Amino acid sequence: MLAAPPLELKKYFFPYVQIAADAEYEPSEKEIIPNFEVKTSLEHDESNHIYQVVIEIVAEPEDEESKIPYSIHLIAVGLFTVNPEFPEPEKLLKITGASMLYSAAREFIITVTSRGPWPHVIIPTLSFLPDREQIEDGGSKVR
Repeated sequence: MLAAPPLELKKYFFPYVQIAADAEYEPSEKEIIPNFEVKTSLEHDESNHIYQVVIEIVAEPEDEESKIPYSIHLIAVGLFTVNPEFPEPEKLLKITGASMLYSAAREFIITVTSRGPWPHVIIPTLSFLPDREQIEDGGSKVR
């Protein structure tokens, strides 16, 4: 018999999606990489033992003169349960739960942008492991 997994994704969804192709964008040989900002948050509903992880991804040009093929603003929400025997559920969710959601968002963005006028966008790889400073301070900061 299989042991219960430490983390189970119950549901995920995208309550806010804004992906806009820039009509003034002109492809060039030099790839322009947009600024990507990623924020995460974590909430726990003790009444039903559900954890909610939220990831917000924003991609914009570095400055007003730069043009990128797509501006992106997406919010992904994941609902998770954690095995009650797992010793650090918040750490598991901040690292593994956020990584699962980020991967789902990456595929969603690829799918949407692949139907646009410019080449598809693959958002950059991101680690949700805490920085060394946060480990030394005994905690991890949610970005």
